[in-house]
Amino acid sequence: MEPKEKYEQLLEQQSQELKRELNKYNTMINSANILNMPKSDIRKYISNLLEHQKTFLLLFPQLTSNFQILRFFYDNNALEIEQVQIAINNILTDEIVKDCLNNIEKYQLQVKNLESQLKELDAKSLTAKAAFILNASITDEEKISILKDLAYTSCKSATEKEEKNKHNEMPKVHEKIESLFTDEKPININQEELNNIKDEYYKIKNNIESIMNKYYYLINGKDEKYINYNKEMARAIKAQESQDNLNLSTLGIDEFQYKDISMTVLMLDMLETKQELELQLNNPNAILEDINDYFNMLKEDYDKALTLDKILTEEKKEEEKNTNEIYFLLDESNTPFFDMNKFSKEEKKHSLSLVEKFGKSLQEYEKGRHHTKLQSRRNLFDIYVNRSSSMCVSYIRAKDNKVLILTFAHINDIYDDSNSIAQNYSYLIENTLKNIENKNDFFLEQQQEFTEQFKDMIAVKGDEHK
Repeated sequence: MEPKEKYEQLLEQQSQELKRELNKYNTMINSANILNMPKSDIRKYISNLLEHQKTFLLLFPQLTSNFQILRFFYDNNALEIEQVQIAINNILTDEIVKDCLNNIEKYQLQVKNLESQLKELDAKSLTAKAAFILNASITDEEKISILKDLAYTSCKSATEKEEKNKHNEMPKVHEKIESLFTDEKPININQEELNNIKDEYYKIKNNIESIMNKYYYLINGKDEKYINYNKEMARAIKAQESQDNLNLSTLGIDEFQYKDISMTVLMLDMLETKQELELQLNNPNAILEDINDYFNMLKEDYDKALTLDKILTEEKKEEEKNTNEIYFLLDESNTPFFDMNKFSKEEKKHSLSLVEKFGKSLQEYEKGRHHTKLQSRRNLFDIYVNRSSSMCVSYIRAKDNKVLILTFAHINDIYDDSNSIAQNYSYLIENTLKNIENKNDFFLEQQQEFTEQFKDMIAVKGDEHK
């Protein structure tokens, strides 16, 4: 299947899935609103319940007998008897119903989020396309193939438009001819100022080439589609930054990849600017102002590259460290913030794989970069997410490269679940991190006990796990 066909197929599947999710949350909101209606007119209240009985029983099948009671006494015009009130109380005090009633605001936020995602997919901007593809459940090779095709198409369209605009702005023929006979003379270049620029440039030339050599692998041998994709993503990132609304998750990339893209574009700019500057320095007819502009642009890019290089180098050192100490966030009852029983056999295997990777290295940037950082100004801690297929684990890096696991969840739920834990249980996270740092004996004993329980939780029948 061609990349474009594959993209259209995935887009349609995602659109249908989002619409199903949107319908589900709207149904839950509508159901909650009906349940919360005034009960002063009990006949009208029960009539509304029975009118939407089919929907209620799809959401809450455990309430079938209670609705049967309401239907019987409603049809027999006997709503004043005690069984009717008991049935209503049973419905309203059901744990799943109560959860629905208590989470209306959360469902409303989900609806807004889903509507926004659908709008982005309909808009089909390059940013929305890239975010969608990078989060799709397809192989990395398929992602790269589709993204290259999309970026190439976008850049080709933009280039054609730019060329058309240039053509329309071309000076008329007679204007060109007249310019040949003007009395303007070439501007004499100030040799002293030129020599000063040359001296400054050759002082830092080796340093510029050193950092360019270090990151040349980012552009070496890469085709036009790959280069154009990085440029388009860099533009999208800058557009969000200029609006003071930088949310990398909406672009489908993580912090490390964001820095990687930025460095790629810097290398391209530096290479182009350096070549042009050296041409101008050796051109006797060059304009000093142009030379100065190119030199300043090169210095600016070089300074940015130095800053980014320092960050990337430190992060790489941090990620290359190993850890054998993994901890779990547990509540006061020694209970985790996840339920392994709700996951399938394959999902448990992926979860186990995520835990085992912590013992090797926190991140595996060179093998797919399935790492991201939660973007939330409300969180007091830096929370990271690793992914294996559709399963994710969120965690905090404790001191000495130790790991505190918050929760496991599907990719569609991990961000909401993790943010909720971070914001509602910040005190618990803080205490746990202190216990890890202080090596509290009782805490370590609890963790060891839970770790053994976790091995049983995550074990898949028929498989052997160490």
